[in-house]
Parts: sequence; structure tokens; C-alpha cells
Amino acid sequence: MMLQGKDGELRLADLGSGGTTYYLQVLFCEMDFTGPTSRPRIEDTLVMDRGLFDSNAHYISGDDSPRYAPLPFSFSARLADTISSRVLMDWTSGATRIPNLAGGSTIIYSWDGTTTIDGNTLPAFKDDKTTLRAQVLWDGTNDIGLQYNEVYFTPGQQTITESADGLVLSVNGMIYGDVTRIAAFDTTGATISFI
Repeated sequence: MMLQGKDGELRLADLGSGGTTYYLQVLFCEMDFTGPTSRPRIEDTLVMDRGLFDSNAHYISGDDSPRYAPLPFSFSARLADTISSRVLMDWTSGATRIPNLAGGSTIIYSWDGTTTIDGNTLPAFKDDKTTLRAQVLWDGTNDIGLQYNEVYFTPGQQTITESADGLVLSVNGMIYGDVTRIAAFDTTGATISFI
């Protein structure tokens, strides 16, 4: 069986509070998701004796910067005249509160400072950035899925494109947390609505 973009789904989730994590489901109608499959590794540098390779030659590890640097993340979604589209726009615009389906608003609880890379807990941001967890899963005989922790959607980096058949929201973010494989979606959250 061939995996196809039409079988893909993306979920954006906040950290939640009191055991309730909220998430949005985004179906891949535009099929242009782009994200890394893993984090880069630290580079090794070969140390030789005055440029000569001998039995004393060895590798040393470079600094940790490439391992912890933010990675690019993007997708697009076709917008509809629904609350779901408005919530997706709010979540990816840097908002700290979102309208909920019952009226009023709900605080978005950020993931920053709560996840690890190589067993090291990442620090919280100095300013008030809201990061989300993104999970993507392509359905097939053997599902392929990835989880992206601490994704920050920079305000001003999201765009809307108008065409004769609708509006498309193009979303760009940076992954500060780890990238891991998943076999299924996390089912502990409560869905906000469908996009």
C-alpha cells in the first residue's frame, strides 16, 4: 500500500491544565506539510598530529549548538467559514488565549520548558512565547507518524492566500523540542473541533 497525503492528519496540542489537553485536528487538504524526521547530531572533528594521520588520531565532539538549534516546520490548511478556522489562526498567531466553542476564551498552556532532548530538560523562554506539540500521522498498513515538541509559530510569519476556490492559511513555525516517531496519536487530549 502506498501512503498518500490524503491519508494524513496533523494535530496541534497545548500542554493543558488539570488533566485536560486541548488539540486541533488539521486534515492535509493541501498536502504540503514539511518537517524534519529527526534532530541533527553533533559534529565530530578529526584531530591529527600536525596534519598527519597516525595511531594518535582521534575524534572530538563539537559544541551542542546544532543539536539544540530550532528546526523549520510548515503546513497549509484550507480555511472554512467556521470557528475551527478562527481557532487555528489564533493558535498559530502567537495568541495566549483562544475562543472556545462554548463562548468566552481558553488559556493556551505552553509546552516550553517541559520537554527534553537527550535527557536534558529544555529551559523555558525568557519572554512569553507559546509553544505547541504537533503530531502528524499518515494512515496505512504500517502508519508513519512524527511528534514535534515545543513548536513556536512566530507572529507575522503566517500568511493567507486568496484564490477563486477558497482561502489557504500557510503556517510556518520553529521546532525547539525533540522530534520523535509515533505509531498513533496521543489520546489523552480533548479535541476543540475539526478543521
